[in-house]
Amino acid sequence: MKRSYYRQLETRVRELPLGAVFAVSDFSDIASPKTVSKMLTRLAEKGTAEKLMRGIFWKPDGVRMKPAPNDVAEALARENSWDVAPSGNTALYLAGLSADEPGEWTYVTNGTYRSYRYQNARIRFTHTKAVAEKMSARSRLLVQCIKAFGRERLTEETQHRLVTAFRDLNWMRVREETRHAAAWICRAVVTLSMIAVMRKLM
Repeated sequence: MKRSYYRQLETRVRELPLGAVFAVSDFSDIASPKTVSKMLTRLAEKGTAEKLMRGIFWKPDGVRMKPAPNDVAEALARENSWDVAPSGNTALYLAGLSADEPGEWTYVTNGTYRSYRYQNARIRFTHTKAVAEKMSARSRLLVQCIKAFGRERLTEETQHRLVTAFRDLNWMRVREETRHAAAWICRAVVTLSMIAVMRKLM
């Protein structure tokens, strides 16, 4: 283990904000995964970082006992080089459309089926071809929220809730990014974008 590698990694970790969750793969530009893993374990022994599970660490913030499951899920996705999107109740919770924190945090991915036990919850990844690599994270989340509601529940009230939850979106960009989604998803996005425009005009 070269000392210069260790110093580079230690500096990078110290510069991360408190509460940051990171994966071994986040430091692939410094050294091999095996070497990075050993160095992170060494930092954990010093108290600079804390190991959460294989390949995943975090920088304790002094407030929470452990980071949120979604932060861990995103780090797992980076570690495995997956494109992911929260799905089902997880998507609705993260978008602020549900107040019930999931007992099982579910994600769709272009990677493999995988399940992890984390704290008192489970993080589950399900393979699907529907995760668009070139779609922004917010657009992916919107699509998964629409799917979570389903066609039958896309009432006028639900549509307005979605527009409110995603009021930060550039709807023209979203329409472009989702143009290859299922036809009913595309129609829903167009409707939502029209509602957003009408709100601005009122």
